[in-house]
Amino acid sequence: MNVKLRKRHRYLWMSLGIILPLLCLEAIEKIPTNALKDIPRHSCLLDIGVCGIDSDEFPIEISQTIDGNAIEVIVTSPLKSAFTIAYLSNQQAYDDSAIPLGAIHSMGDYTFNWSGEEKQYLLLYDKLNKATIYHQKLEVKP
Repeated sequence: MNVKLRKRHRYLWMSLGIILPLLCLEAIEKIPTNALKDIPRHSCLLDIGVCGIDSDEFPIEISQTIDGNAIEVIVTSPLKSAFTIAYLSNQQAYDDSAIPLGAIHSMGDYTFNWSGEEKQYLLLYDKLNKATIYHQKLEVKP
């Protein structure tokens, strides 16, 4: 390496030493304060209007088999919860009287045994965050 290349190499590294930290600071300033605020959570306030998992944003179909001892839940939109359990309940929120049906992991068809209990709501409850994510008035199709 001759003197001219050494000088060029030194100036290039000095300029990179100044420019790269400035670019990193600029990138850090451009990070939004709440990156998740624009992502819909597909939830609603309880007892306000008609809402729940049957909305257009989160389509779920519920059907009952002919013999009457199974409920089929068809999840057609991805869940944002890591540990979701389906429950039958008399309320729109989870309580101790809710009857667990089974876990829902991802999109797809789920068939749960049902002994015909008279419960009014199907709940999807996030066990990790201890929050009712979705609720829907139970209207099974014959």
